[in-house]
Amino acid sequence: MLVVALFLIALPSATQAGDFFPQQVAPILQQKCLSCHSGDQPQGDFSLQSVAQALADGYIEPGDAAASHLVELISPIDGIAAMPKNADPLTPAELAVIRKWIDDGADWPADFQLQAARVSDFAWWSYQPLILPAVPQSADPWAKTAIDQFILEKLDEQGLQPSPAADRRTLIRRVTYDLTGLPPTPEEVATFNNDSDPLAYEKLVDRLLASDQYGERWARHWLDVVKYADTCGYDKDKLRPNAWPYRDYVIRAFNDDKPYARFVQEQIAGDVLFPGSPDGVLGLGFLAAGPWDFIGHVEVSEAKIDGKVARNLDRDDMVSNAINSFCSVTVQCARCHNHKFDPITQENYYGLQSIFAAVDRADRPYGADPQIERVKSRLEEKRAAQKSELAKLQKQIESDGGPHFEKLGESIRQLQADAKVSKAPEYGYHSAITRTAATTKWVEVDLGQPTNIDKIVLRPCHDDYAGIGAGFGFPVRFQVQIAANPDQWTTVVNQTKTDYPNPGLNPLEIPEIAAPVRFIRLTATRLGERKNDYMLALAEMQAFDGAGNNVALGRKVTSGDSIEAPVRWSRNNLTDGKWAQDHDPKRSIELAKLISERAAMATPENNAQRNRLQESLVAIEREIAALPQSRMVYAAATDFPTQGNFKPTAATPRPIYLLHRGDVQTPRQEVSPGLLPLGENADWHLDAALSEGERRAALARWLTDQQHPLVWRSIVNRIWQHHFGEGIVATPNDFGRMGAKPTHPELLDWLACEFRDGGQSFKKLHRLIVTSNVYQQSSQHDAAQAAIDDGNQYLWRMNRRRLEAEEIRDSILSVSGSLNFTMGGPGFYLFALEKTAHSPHYEYHKFDPADPASHRRSIYRFIVRSQPDPWMTTLDCADSSQSTPRRNETLTSLQALSLLNNPFNLVMAQRFAARLENEQADLPDQIDRAMLLTTGRAPSDSQRAEMVAYAQDHQLVNFCRLMFNLSEFVFVD
Repeated sequence: MLVVALFLIALPSATQAGDFFPQQVAPILQQKCLSCHSGDQPQGDFSLQSVAQALADGYIEPGDAAASHLVELISPIDGIAAMPKNADPLTPAELAVIRKWIDDGADWPADFQLQAARVSDFAWWSYQPLILPAVPQSADPWAKTAIDQFILEKLDEQGLQPSPAADRRTLIRRVTYDLTGLPPTPEEVATFNNDSDPLAYEKLVDRLLASDQYGERWARHWLDVVKYADTCGYDKDKLRPNAWPYRDYVIRAFNDDKPYARFVQEQIAGDVLFPGSPDGVLGLGFLAAGPWDFIGHVEVSEAKIDGKVARNLDRDDMVSNAINSFCSVTVQCARCHNHKFDPITQENYYGLQSIFAAVDRADRPYGADPQIERVKSRLEEKRAAQKSELAKLQKQIESDGGPHFEKLGESIRQLQADAKVSKAPEYGYHSAITRTAATTKWVEVDLGQPTNIDKIVLRPCHDDYAGIGAGFGFPVRFQVQIAANPDQWTTVVNQTKTDYPNPGLNPLEIPEIAAPVRFIRLTATRLGERKNDYMLALAEMQAFDGAGNNVALGRKVTSGDSIEAPVRWSRNNLTDGKWAQDHDPKRSIELAKLISERAAMATPENNAQRNRLQESLVAIEREIAALPQSRMVYAAATDFPTQGNFKPTAATPRPIYLLHRGDVQTPRQEVSPGLLPLGENADWHLDAALSEGERRAALARWLTDQQHPLVWRSIVNRIWQHHFGEGIVATPNDFGRMGAKPTHPELLDWLACEFRDGGQSFKKLHRLIVTSNVYQQSSQHDAAQAAIDDGNQYLWRMNRRRLEAEEIRDSILSVSGSLNFTMGGPGFYLFALEKTAHSPHYEYHKFDPADPASHRRSIYRFIVRSQPDPWMTTLDCADSSQSTPRRNETLTSLQALSLLNNPFNLVMAQRFAARLENEQADLPDQIDRAMLLTTGRAPSDSQRAEMVAYAQDHQLVNFCRLMFNLSEFVFVD
């Protein structure tokens, strides 16, 4: 009550009773309440549109604020209030105004109607024009750069002094980690410590910026922001095997020092602005980097509510990714209502959605010769025409066959439906998947030595995938060959001229071999269709000798390729003695008889025409297969193979409607494409007739406009943050009113202008920052200065930081001597992958950390959204399901336990110990070497004695485990 009384006393005494509501109460209600409690469907059925509605709902008791439900809802308890929802609670002063108004009778002039708060207020620092500020001038020799001058000016204002410079060991360790994410080697530390060149530090910085490791380090920061991962997320969390080319594109962009405007434009509309350029397609992985709802897109029609919701959320992710990442504006807050704090309306938001109205996420080709792509496109059109002719022919055959043909078809379907199949978890051999039926695939069994055999048996697969069932993957055209040695092959079955009907579960028996055989090879020249793609699958290959023994059982299998997804699919499954079997063998015989009878109903003319069409189709597919294969990237796309209900738009934008309260079931007016109005009179509308690509191109050009007030400030703030631990603006994804204000606004603008006008070079910006004296300060604590600025927002010292999860893992690999510097390509697994019909399983506990394929830098690991790596998560790795512009930095006992006991650390401790024993003969020297590798310094005499004693008592390998847990190893000063 005392607090309330104090605020009541502070109310303006000059306000007359009749003016109190419009001047004091109405602005609060309009800004904090009206966006939800107005219109035809007010939230909670409580409307503030007029006095009659407000008082009639029973939320306000005139004359008794304490009894008014409204006051109860807006009064915070432990800092949290029920209303306003998803926003900060009212301040004590605002609460006092509302209470006084109600206690005084809740007078509301009859002719006064609340109006929605005006959102076109651009009087905020981040929306102001970007103008190069003057650099402060100080005679202090410490301020050797413009950055130092800006920082020193603020320090002087606060009565603070800069800290002394860090020592050389600290400095090389700090800048090496900042620029490459790896520790400096002992040799690099020694060279820098002993270098008397006045420009030794500048040369060190240039060497680090020129290294390949620089791009690997800074790409990780960008991938955190854009939500990059190698799986789709949501409940099925399907793999994205072609997401990695975008990751490699980002690494290369940093290493090549690509100008930022080009980097931005490629990620929004590279295919339109830079046609024919591989990076113009690769950059579009940005728009597809976030989570994607497989069920909502593939299994649910776009016409259904859940399908509409999925696609609305998908566009929301693209909009928020683009505007959050490049502009640091929380545009997504306007999806359900006008932004409560920033000048963004729902119409602005859905105008941005309209830009992406034709875009989906899918694999798309890149890097191919445009002429080859045109040839391929024409061939694919011809293939589609041939398939259409075959379908028409089949309909004609069915029509000519009359009721009996249909009756046979019904009997076949019934027999297939009634089949009761038993099968082991090991289904068989499965080739890699291809998009062309005419691709040649082969699989071969080696009997070990020439053996007399009488019969070969090929047993088809059964799979429930897509309802295909029996005969899954059996080749349509093929040949079977045998050989006693690899140089002399004999063809025993040639089915390469006509299609072989689906055999169901009936085996293909090849009798009367009567020859010594060592090798048996099946070569498929036309593949069975899976679902919009093709592959070869076979459950078992058997070879029987004269005594009826299967001499192929357990024998070695080789093949051109293999999907290798155990336990279901593996080369070894081809000779394991397991295959799918029908409980009623007669059913398969009857089924084969009916299929044969129905096939015989086609006339010779029908068969001849079908053969011509099939031969033509095979020829076309061989031409397609002979073309250089396009590489694929998971990216924004409008043209891709249909997958269930997930169909391409063919670049035709969907109509976008303003959704009342963000509900797909209550669309309002259709919205044309538009941008954000950065200014009171800015023209933000785009022409509704613009094509899909032109819409994205307009957005890309708008983002990279020289006068854009947000884009240039946003990116330099992100770079600054990763060097100092906190940005000049502490909320890197929010430059709006709910975000933090800049601590050094003039410095932010100066950096933005220098970056924008100086070639937009990241490397130049890094060099500018890390060569400043403010960056080179010691991180030592000073109690007197901390009393003035305990959060160090004015940078009177350097901030100490803990290494990020990737840096810790890469450092452990580096000091143990295990780090593989191979760059690029598909990500490595840190789990055992188990695929099921519903979704993949990522089994981290089954992974072998000694696998050398996993000893590459952590940026190349395969990132799973639904089941993130437990070890990396413990060390505060980014959550790839949301934008992470700044990572948490926690200290927990789990981190220490993980660094001591995780299987990865145990294996690396063994490697580290082996390295020390290989490089130094004596234990004291091994201890010295371990300290140099992990911390960059030698131990003191007392530390050496203590460590030697520990290693003698507990073995060197356990001492190495201890070294991985040193604070000095995982922290940078």
